[in-house]
Amino acid sequence: MTEKREPDRSTDYQGKTERITHPPQIAGLLRRVRDQRVLLSVQVPGHEGLFNSMLLDVNPERDFILLDELGPRSGHEFACQARQLRVRCQCQGVELSFTCAIEIGQSQRGISFYRAPLPEAINYLQRRINFRVRVGLNLTVPVHLPLEGASILNGELSDLSLGGLGANISTNIKLSHGQIIDTCSIHLPKGESIQAELEIRFARHDAQRQVQHIGAAFRHLQPQQEQTLRKFVAQLEREMLRRKARS
Repeated sequence: MTEKREPDRSTDYQGKTERITHPPQIAGLLRRVRDQRVLLSVQVPGHEGLFNSMLLDVNPERDFILLDELGPRSGHEFACQARQLRVRCQCQGVELSFTCAIEIGQSQRGISFYRAPLPEAINYLQRRINFRVRVGLNLTVPVHLPLEGASILNGELSDLSLGGLGANISTNIKLSHGQIIDTCSIHLPKGESIQAELEIRFARHDAQRQVQHIGAAFRHLQPQQEQTLRKFVAQLEREMLRRKARS
């Protein structure tokens, strides 16, 4: 039986969703998504799964946007049938979502695209600067914390952000606020790992499960480690969007 992870009360990263209806603001948000070439997660009503797309153009003067052909190919076939899309993306710590009715077009190179009216409304969820993304219950990410005196504490990652982590550590050794862990090791899927100095910001002992849940901040991350961290956080964000689409 898979053990249920408890929520971390000290790191509540959920923000409040705002509904944006002012056309200039909508156009500004979508232009930011286009300019940064943000990957879109698209759901086709009546069909399971998420498909990928990109925002190709935003033209508020003529009241339209253009989206790239869905991938994989089955997504495009579904879109041709449904003629409607539900779009989500993450951009600079903000989650945007909207729905749009589409017309199918084709470029001179034979690549399909979708033309839609500028959305009448966009759902805008502002998260804190370093919002933490939950690790799915189907994913185990080992964490190792070496202490002075050659002790190594082992545990599992529960959430992650660009600024820090939450983890369940199997130990009776009490960790304290402000404690520095010189080299924390996070073992990611596909053989990658992150080595980072940590500062403990929160620790709660669970006597029943014999674990401590900790929240900690990264210190002095090296550029290569930060790049690996960004890539894995982005992967967790995509998985979070897939879970939301299925719920």
